[in-house]
Amino acid sequence: MLLLALGQHAMWSWTDGNGRIITRYYYDEYTWYAAALVLAWLTWVLVRRYRRARAMRRPPRRNDRGLLRRVAQLKSELSLTFLRPGFSANIHAVGVGLLATGEYCLQVFVGDSNRELWDGGGAEPLPADYGGFPLVLVEMPPASFLSDAGLTPSDGWEKYPRGIREYQEVIVGGISGANANLEGQSGTIGYFCTRKSVLPRRKVVHLLSNSHVFVDLRKGKVDDTDLIAQPSPGEPESNRPIGALVNFSALSFEGEADKPNHVDAALARLWGQHRFEPTIPFIGTVKGYVPKQDVEVGEPARKFGRTTGYTEGSVFSICLDIRVRYDRTGQSALFENQLLIEPALPQFTKFADKGDSGALVVDGEQNAIGLIFAGTTELPGAQPAPPSPDAARRVEGYGVANPIGEVLERLKIELLI
Repeated sequence: MLLLALGQHAMWSWTDGNGRIITRYYYDEYTWYAAALVLAWLTWVLVRRYRRARAMRRPPRRNDRGLLRRVAQLKSELSLTFLRPGFSANIHAVGVGLLATGEYCLQVFVGDSNRELWDGGGAEPLPADYGGFPLVLVEMPPASFLSDAGLTPSDGWEKYPRGIREYQEVIVGGISGANANLEGQSGTIGYFCTRKSVLPRRKVVHLLSNSHVFVDLRKGKVDDTDLIAQPSPGEPESNRPIGALVNFSALSFEGEADKPNHVDAALARLWGQHRFEPTIPFIGTVKGYVPKQDVEVGEPARKFGRTTGYTEGSVFSICLDIRVRYDRTGQSALFENQLLIEPALPQFTKFADKGDSGALVVDGEQNAIGLIFAGTTELPGAQPAPPSPDAARRVEGYGVANPIGEVLERLKIELLI
């Protein structure tokens, strides 16, 4: 019936030399042919994009997502209380971990297990469980953003000789780089990415790092002075910009438990005249990424950062809610659903240190897990006293990372793979 409704439409007419009227027609079939071609092309684009996105994701390894959602919801309830401003000067993080039996538990992180857990609580201990899941007390020094290297050639460079802080002819992941306005500061260029688009277009290479590395957070918006220097402004050899800031996640320092941050990530366009290779020293090329819901407690983690270079560790806590101090302003920001990574002792006493902010974290198969943005600045073993018997253990030398799936989703980018 539809084909019977198709017709022809006169478009224009003219008279030839013999006096005959010649008419040109437009046929409705042309519209349907064009629509079919466009539909086929769009279908091909969407299927190709879906298959590519699926190939980039590491397949899930566990089948207990329902249970994980349940314990993560309970963790969020605890955070609303324990991380509420004024509730506790000791508790600074709440996360989800595993017991030695492989069961999920709720982890409560304190700076000093010998102090009262919450203001006015005295010697009151942590309850044994919450919502049917064990509550585990973990002693851990508070976290800070890790952009300010605080290292000089006379001390820090000798302590961490494997970091890449110098001028590089070829830009790779894991080297020194930061906003040119951040005088005396240093951070890490994590990796390379491209921006997503509705329709296919030429891919422009961008650099990925943290907001507090690529952005001067004292300013309210991006302007023409927001250039990315390599090496960072805090390095002796910092003398050239290699790109310009284009997008970043704004950070909130209000500290309210119901208004958390999710990612600390920024994007800068790499200028075309600079050579680059999508690789990370001692790690290689990134092959894919792990969706945030598929990162597992205990799985191996690796990174290469500007300060500490190559380090190994393992995921200690997922779905982590944590307060992070920004030393430049003295404020603290609350982050929700992060990853806590502890170093692989005794070979690595620290997974990350100041200047490693922005480093990309990968698993044992070179799939991206997260983006380092925070950690402890305390030296290992610098606890004020032996941990309380109530504390299951003490975590030192750790790093905190944004789940890379959250970063990709919020910045609307893809890793260059």
